[in-house]
Amino acid sequence: MPDNSFKPEILIIDDDSEICETLELLINGLGFYVRYFTNSAQGLEYFERELNPIVFLDVNMPHMSGLELLPKIKNIDAKTQVLMMTGERDIQTVVSSLYHRATDFILKPFDIKSVESAISRSIEYYGFLKEKESQEEALTRDLRLASRIQSKTMTLPKLDHRIYGEIIPYNFVSGDFYQVMAFENDQTLLLLGDIEGHGVTSGLISILMTTIHKEIARSGVFSPGTILTRLNHELCHEIGTHSMTAISILIDHKSHIIRYARGGYPFPLLFKKQSELPEVLQENSGQLLGILDSITFSEKEISVGTGDILLAYSDGLLGSTSHPLVQTLSQVKRDENRITGMKEEITKFTNFLKSSSKVQDDIGYILLEI
Repeated sequence: MPDNSFKPEILIIDDDSEICETLELLINGLGFYVRYFTNSAQGLEYFERELNPIVFLDVNMPHMSGLELLPKIKNIDAKTQVLMMTGERDIQTVVSSLYHRATDFILKPFDIKSVESAISRSIEYYGFLKEKESQEEALTRDLRLASRIQSKTMTLPKLDHRIYGEIIPYNFVSGDFYQVMAFENDQTLLLLGDIEGHGVTSGLISILMTTIHKEIARSGVFSPGTILTRLNHELCHEIGTHSMTAISILIDHKSHIIRYARGGYPFPLLFKKQSELPEVLQENSGQLLGILDSITFSEKEISVGTGDILLAYSDGLLGSTSHPLVQTLSQVKRDENRITGMKEEITKFTNFLKSSSKVQDDIGYILLEI
């Protein structure tokens, strides 16, 4: 028997008024309200207002057949259970109806048991879809909240040097992250990381990593190699389920020195003020964090000049240093607005990826003027 706790109004659309009246009597006898239309367009207009959970729909009707009406109903509300009525046993009709997501078939003349069973199954499946929709809506709300919380952990500090950064999640919450900290003596400490996987778990681990990173830096440890070694230890012992690529960079703006250590993260690019081609900051260590606790991370030191621009990025932005975007950034006019122009080019590229649905991974980057 149909679930007595849910008695939706059932819609019937059939050009034969006798069929409509007969079916109405049968369904009324099962305890349901019924509304029927012998005109397809009027029936569709009514459905658009009421969104009936169950629709009995005749296959063969003038002006607009049931096969034409079926996809229109499903496009309005995919949860609606559409029961196709036909007096024919045409396999092509069955195939076409199933293609457009019909729920079931009712053969004329009607049998009370088949009508009752079809309604019962439809109510059960509609309830399942409704519950699934509610759960997905709740999950989406939670993900949006998590996204806002995560974004609050990655705000950029006020510096005497121009800096831009962005994290673009693949799906609400990002496994990519960065943290920028400014210190006395005109030093800037950067951490960029990419947690294995996507979603909430990766996002939570990224928040943990930035929290630990801040604690390490506030304890007076600025050494990039030591920072990555400490983060690797935490990943191995406290998490144990996710690996991470990361890079730690310390910029001494007064001394014009960059020290960095890399753990599997893409090579940063340094766009020299007096050079068109960027310098790739290569360092041998490619070991991921969170795999082996015993590894250490070596540091490399390079000299930079005032007006040079550092780009650190995840593989979601650039797959390699030969990517066309690198050439585009190299061609930006080398004047006082160079970093702004580079930021605009990166934004154009990421907007293109988003608009063309080509984003396949989280995207993260930092653009810093020395």
